[in-house]
Amino acid sequence: MTTSQDSLSHLENRFPWREVEVAGHAWRWLDTASEGPAVILLPGSVGDSAMYMNTLFSLGDRLRLIALTYPALSDPRELTDGLNHVMDHLGLCQATVVGSSFAAYWIQFFGLEHPDRVHALMICNGFTDGADLAENPLFDRDYVENLGSRALHQEWVGRVREAPVTPLQQLQEVMLGSRQSPDNLYARFLGVVRAQPCPALGLDPSRITILDCEDDPLIPLAARERLRSRYPESNHVTLDHGGHYPYFLNPHAYEAALIRCTET
Repeated sequence: MTTSQDSLSHLENRFPWREVEVAGHAWRWLDTASEGPAVILLPGSVGDSAMYMNTLFSLGDRLRLIALTYPALSDPRELTDGLNHVMDHLGLCQATVVGSSFAAYWIQFFGLEHPDRVHALMICNGFTDGADLAENPLFDRDYVENLGSRALHQEWVGRVREAPVTPLQQLQEVMLGSRQSPDNLYARFLGVVRAQPCPALGLDPSRITILDCEDDPLIPLAARERLRSRYPESNHVTLDHGGHYPYFLNPHAYEAALIRCTET
């Protein structure tokens, strides 16, 4: 039986990690280095960019997929600046930029600051600001800010270990157990609870896709509707299943939407 660790080892043997330092912070990525259109994949709060391993295996020969792990930063403009420098380092003038959850939030600022570098923007399982999630105790701002990085990390390790055993649960356990630091996880949660709405983007609406899932346990319906309403003329894709991780739980539908973005 193939384990999550086996799959990660296979992934990293095929696509070795690369790294560059930006303003004292390490940005790390896996690059399929194919001849296809460039796509940057950014994970949400839990895990590094190897969370996208199924997408890299499935589409890595068709698209140049760059699965990018961002450092322990919570400010969307610092993250935006870092991504801009990474694209410079990679020699990418433009790419389809894909973000999940917290990254779905902050890539909107990248589209705001660097619209010429965005071929398309794919905002997946995202939100508008921290208020969208505040009714969930896990995303209560006072709770997160007062908990601290080590305690938050320990809480999420325990939460994942107590969850029913599934391939996603096993992957998350590896991520939290040995790959994602408390500071990195905490910075992402701070980014979520402190999030303020991104100003309106100047991108052509046809270059923006909002993807969400009917069964997302973390993004409530009202938050999904609010985000779609901010981009009324953009492409809206709602999957009937996929939870908060459609790239893992509904890969065929997710990958079809991603391919459409690159063809915009």
